[in-house]
Amino acid sequence: MKIRRKHLRFLPLLLLLASFAHVRAETSAEQIDSENLYMGALKAISEKRHDEAKAMLANLIEKIPQHAGAWLELAMLQCELGNKAEADRLFMKMKQSLPLSEDQIHKLDLLQPKECYIKPPEKHISVSLEVGYDTNVNQGASNPNFTLGSGASQQNIILLPEYQPKADRYATIAVNLSKDISKDGAQGFTQLRARSYDTLTSYNTMAFALGVEQPWKWRDFALKGTAMASALTLGGKLYQKQEIAQLRLTPPISASSPWRFSTIAAYTNVQYPTLANFDGHTWELRGLASYEAEKFVLQGGIAYLADRAHSDRQGGHREGYYANLSVRRQLLQQTELELGCTQQLWRSATIYSPNLIEVARRQEIQTLKAALNWYVTNNQAIQLEFRMTNNRENISLLQYNGKTVQLNWQWQNF
Repeated sequence: MKIRRKHLRFLPLLLLLASFAHVRAETSAEQIDSENLYMGALKAISEKRHDEAKAMLANLIEKIPQHAGAWLELAMLQCELGNKAEADRLFMKMKQSLPLSEDQIHKLDLLQPKECYIKPPEKHISVSLEVGYDTNVNQGASNPNFTLGSGASQQNIILLPEYQPKADRYATIAVNLSKDISKDGAQGFTQLRARSYDTLTSYNTMAFALGVEQPWKWRDFALKGTAMASALTLGGKLYQKQEIAQLRLTPPISASSPWRFSTIAAYTNVQYPTLANFDGHTWELRGLASYEAEKFVLQGGIAYLADRAHSDRQGGHREGYYANLSVRRQLLQQTELELGCTQQLWRSATIYSPNLIEVARRQEIQTLKAALNWYVTNNQAIQLEFRMTNNRENISLLQYNGKTVQLNWQWQNF
């Protein structure tokens, strides 16, 4: 867990105070419980759950009255919230309750803020620039030969060149902005992403999203709700609109454990203004797990999806599954290798097209990714990525595969 930068300069004093003042718990279980409570408070502070952090730190001080770290975090948190009188009272209590030398008291006086102002809302900005090459921009069919109908009316056709794979170079820019909108950790965010192709300009895209996130605490469980609306243009015309609602539940786990688990329930409504009978909505239930070591991170998830058509869509309703697995491994101090794969399965409820394609659609999309990340500074990174997509279906007309290679530069202000 990252330590807040502004407290880095306080570490020597914290260690000095703790070496004199920390009272050991009577049992190992109590020690573990106190440590988990302290780490949980730090996490709550970082996630702007200030009321929970204050309650946890006060609870820890009640259990271990000479826990220097809890006293200092609580005093500094009160100052950040603009409560100078309460912060001064806590600093005074520290001097009275902890067995400090005159030199330590002097250092604590230097540490005590002279003014306490409410910090302005934080703004997080990230920018990404990409250049790359795509072997199948239009998702052209892998096999140009196709059979329509059945029996005596069966016809063998060859797709026109415009429906076969087309390759092109592209450039992409993405900007993400988020900002605190309340004291309890709520954030508003906006995202913009635009891609332009060298020659296949009818496939140029621009996506815009606007949303809000709100964290909560339920018993020892962390909850985060997200609501978002987005729009996508294709070739300069509005192509798709989406509304998304999502709730994420994370169960409590010891701060020392390398494992993390969470469950996501989501609803997505999709509209296609220029296409008939394509609109639908999807319900999703997803489970996520991650394992994080010093130089190694493993992440995976699996989801069930139910897609419901709003009108007479080809194939009607459909159900599916989605799974992903990725691993990141540090190679050198600033270099990281990333490998990942995803698998998407869809099963339609009815036949795709009566008298023409009389089968129910069965879709399987597999994506493999390999990337090399170089962290130039704390705020900048360069990524070289290769991605391969293979869409295997029981309708050969819809089968496609493609490969992309891209160079990506990323910058963020946090």
